Amino acid sequence: TTAGSIVVTSEGTSAETNLQQGLCKAWAVYDMGDNAVDDSNNVASFVDQATGIGRLTFTNNYNSVSHADVAMVGNTAVDIYYENSVVKSTSTTGALACHNTSDADTDGSPYCSVITTGDLA
Repeated sequence: TTAGSIVVTSEGTSAETNLQQGLCKAWAVYDMGDNAVDDSNNVASFVDQATGIGRLTFTNNYNSVSHADVAMVGNTAVDIYYENSVVKSTSTTGALACHNTSDADTDGSPYCSVITTGDLA
């Protein structure tokens, strides 16, 4: 369909959900060791801010800063935070602080994976 909004019935119930609202709008897999985005969708660039800290910029912006961001490095959760130098906006995730299991900043593998959701502009 080419509808702007598609409502579907959820699994096993009569509840309905809006398909567009539930879609991942941007994602990336990158290696902070060589500062390369290995694969992505709706990600224009990655910038190395400092050891273990990077920033993704979206190709298509969100309509508000209320987009949700989730990240992992290897099998460990990643801190996503927003500071004055990398403020969360409609076009970026803010700063992604990647730590290893000893909580030390890391710039090497394993790869960092990021998923964001929200309403695109």
